[in-house]
Amino acid sequence: MTTTQAMRGPVLAGPQKLAGWRISATAPGALPDASLVVATYKRPDEMMELLGTLLSQVDLIHPDTPDEVVIVDGSPSDELSARVAEWGAKHELPFDLAYVRSPAGLTRQRNVGIDVSRGCYVFFLDDDSEPIAGYFREMYRVFTEDREGRIGALGGSVLNEMDRPIPRRWRLRLRLGLTPPVAPMTYHASGTSTPKGLMKPFHGVRRVDVLPGCAFTFRREVFGEHRFSAFFNGYSQGEDLEMSLRVAREWDVLCCGDAHLLHHAATGGRPASFAKGRMEIRNRFFIWKRYVTRAAVSDRIRFWLDAAFLVAMDLAWFCRRPTKPHALAHAAGVLCAAIECVFSPPRYEEPVARPMYAVEWQAHTTV
Repeated sequence: MTTTQAMRGPVLAGPQKLAGWRISATAPGALPDASLVVATYKRPDEMMELLGTLLSQVDLIHPDTPDEVVIVDGSPSDELSARVAEWGAKHELPFDLAYVRSPAGLTRQRNVGIDVSRGCYVFFLDDDSEPIAGYFREMYRVFTEDREGRIGALGGSVLNEMDRPIPRRWRLRLRLGLTPPVAPMTYHASGTSTPKGLMKPFHGVRRVDVLPGCAFTFRREVFGEHRFSAFFNGYSQGEDLEMSLRVAREWDVLCCGDAHLLHHAATGGRPASFAKGRMEIRNRFFIWKRYVTRAAVSDRIRFWLDAAFLVAMDLAWFCRRPTKPHALAHAAGVLCAAIECVFSPPRYEEPVARPMYAVEWQAHTTV
């Protein structure tokens, strides 16, 4: 592959064939034309808990689950497939249940879900999220009442990440002015935003720049022009922010204060400290350069001082607890990424959006 091809993204001759199975719904109580896509990796217990939550919230009078649930599994084993198939065979399901084996990578798996799902409104949840009763119904209502079709994306309200004390690092960054005191879920020209912990619960909808990656929904028409960026491979960091900013160039991007959920951040399936630190700065720099074309000198200074601050905090933590080297590894990752961004800035040209994955459906089996 040439350098030019690498910068423009993968060139595919046709849709990549994946394996999967589907169980048809056998009971009423779902929202029509709505799909839920869950990308999962090495988290079978969390995925099964989410399925149980969906089934427990079935409401025949006021439907509150999508009529299609698509699980896109990047795990190397067949454990989840067997567990989900057995679970699906034991219950009356108000939704079609689909399982797809996919190459690992969050953005890749989400794009698989886009190509495989059928709904006019495509919900995305992390496998460690817990939608509270009314979540899907409220998001669905906002979309269907948008008669002009201006809303392209809608984020949920993660209750256990709102109106709560923020970590010491964030408090210091705000006090030092490294992070401007903008409203939460707002993107600043210095390449940062403030934590959701500073946001108070609210009713209705409000315009935002940043959607919560664990819980957002898109109108199907958005995917006629956009896919999640393949620049963010593997675990990803910031892919939700990049997609939010890209969609907001053409559509309204909102947060729904009445669509509630909890996010129980699981520890499984996450990268090592060095990789995470490198990813944080490299991806953040990529997004900053893509969407802030005329950053003021003060914003450039803020960006690099903030990176230096993160390294300093990691080193201080390591000096305090030298038996735990993860902070040192994280600092090394941040420093490595900063050097890369100065001397070899990351670039990526988004390819034309089109279906890239197709599933050869198979009969599901139980164990």
